[in-house]
Amino acid sequence: MLQAPLLRVLIATPFGARQRGGIDRLTDLIVDTVENSADGRVRVDRLVTRGTGSLVWAPFVFGRALVRFWKLKRRGEVDLLHINLAAGGSAIRKAFLARFARRLGVPYVLHLHGSRFHQFWPSAGPYVRNLVDRMFAESAAIIVLGKYWSQLVTTHVPQVEKKITVLPNATAPIRLAREPAADGRVRISFLGELGQRKGTPQLVEALGRLVSRQDWTATIAGNGKVQETIARTQQLGIDDRVKVPGWLDSAAINEVLGQTDIFVLPSFAENLPMSILEAFACGIAVIATPVGAVEDVITHESNGLLVPVGDVDALASAIRRLIEDGTLREALGAAAQRDHARHYEIGAYISRLTTIWFNAADSVNRRKCA
Repeated sequence: MLQAPLLRVLIATPFGARQRGGIDRLTDLIVDTVENSADGRVRVDRLVTRGTGSLVWAPFVFGRALVRFWKLKRRGEVDLLHINLAAGGSAIRKAFLARFARRLGVPYVLHLHGSRFHQFWPSAGPYVRNLVDRMFAESAAIIVLGKYWSQLVTTHVPQVEKKITVLPNATAPIRLAREPAADGRVRISFLGELGQRKGTPQLVEALGRLVSRQDWTATIAGNGKVQETIARTQQLGIDDRVKVPGWLDSAAINEVLGQTDIFVLPSFAENLPMSILEAFACGIAVIATPVGAVEDVITHESNGLLVPVGDVDALASAIRRLIEDGTLREALGAAAQRDHARHYEIGAYISRLTTIWFNAADSVNRRKCA
């Protein structure tokens, strides 16, 4: 019996293992799941392209990544490059990485993550736009997280339409024993980078509208504008009920999720946030804004609530509604958990991803033999 060929995939990721940010968290999950799989047809490794230090050092990290890539190819240890792509400097670095892969004869898959790519791409100068267009055009396959992003790519590079696969993010199943708060208060949580893009100023203002109520508490966790957020909660007189602990590791995140009744992410720009899927996995009622691929995941009044971007009154009203209506809160959370099991668990995701990888590698080999 012939053994299936081994596919060696190198995943270009910004910061590396166990780092902050959705791209690296998803990459960790992909690597862990593939390595623990009994299938054995795929071997994965990371290629760190940005690094965790100052931006001053990023070019050196990128240069070292190119050298490592070249050495792996020379030793015959890479068959396919998987490029995680965001806007700005990430797109420029990855465009050069894609060109380098072409020079080495290594096919690559583009995986579009950036929440601001729809702003970056059309506003970039002609040289950068050409680099990005060519990167998409010469890819073996393209992964996007939702219909909005598929339309964005085909608008700019129509000829790649058949290469695109919509593959939403995924998470591992999360089994947490969620118990009501001992004091009976409803617990509200936010996880992400504190600042304007994620809508944390609007979230704090919305919570401020509920200052007269004593039936809720909140945790607003993440890096970014931590001190500014704390200061505003003090000004609004809600600092006794709102914790702002800063960035949390995965164990602490799970602890927060296990003590959450309502998860809120009122972002101005997103692709498809891992935090929403993690809340879904836990059976938590979610309030979010219809940006990026979020609207592909959340159906208003069915498995969550959607509020207009930047609308503090609507956000406060949605939070108040879920505080007061425990039946609705539980129904939304249960529907979200069912949807996660059907569509967003990592097992099915890896199956689809490895199919994309093998098809991308095979398509390039077929063109070489033609």
